[in-house]
Amino acid sequence: MLKTNVRKYDIFKLYYWHGATLVGRYRLPQLEPNRLIPRNVISFNERKGKSHPETCWIDFFIDDTLFENFWNHPEMSFDNLRKYEGLITTDYSMLPEMLPGQIIWNCTRNRIMAFYLQQQGFNIIPVASWSNSDDFDWCFDGLPEDSSIAISSNGCMSSPYGKRILLEGVAELQKRKKPYKLIVCGRHIEELDIYDNVMYYPSFSQRWKERAN
Repeated sequence: MLKTNVRKYDIFKLYYWHGATLVGRYRLPQLEPNRLIPRNVISFNERKGKSHPETCWIDFFIDDTLFENFWNHPEMSFDNLRKYEGLITTDYSMLPEMLPGQIIWNCTRNRIMAFYLQQQGFNIIPVASWSNSDDFDWCFDGLPEDSSIAISSNGCMSSPYGKRILLEGVAELQKRKKPYKLIVCGRHIEELDIYDNVMYYPSFSQRWKERAN
């Protein structure tokens, strides 16, 4: 039962995960698996006025400020988002500089929103993310096995530390969840060629640079 039983008064957004099976240390909603493969992906901030939206997917691999309000009022975007083929779900940031509670909360928000969107009938591909190796014991909880899962390499390849944590996280994700497809937003990463389930699509910044040339 919802705390208030009236959604507009539920400031804690309990209805986002109402009825979910909660798993792991931090009780994250368990998502249903899928074998969807996105093509022609655009970002959430590019969605309005798009021709033939039914041929596109939307991702959230952009600055958090561009979709922070989506957490509080996702329904305001639903009419527009339902025109698209599917959604690669939210990626609220998990950064090493953040406090542990902030990291846990943003991972929780990502899983909750993926569950809510899935329950609302959207085709979704969930996102996996982490800030450091300490997160590996819990940050994959709720992600489905043998399913399409997305990650972003944005900002991860500019330093040896970032690259190492990205590769370690991918190795753990492959071991724990065995994705059907691991969908990488960003440039090709040679070290991931050892896996036969990895596919890529260009990030918002890559697409912007290509349009500028």
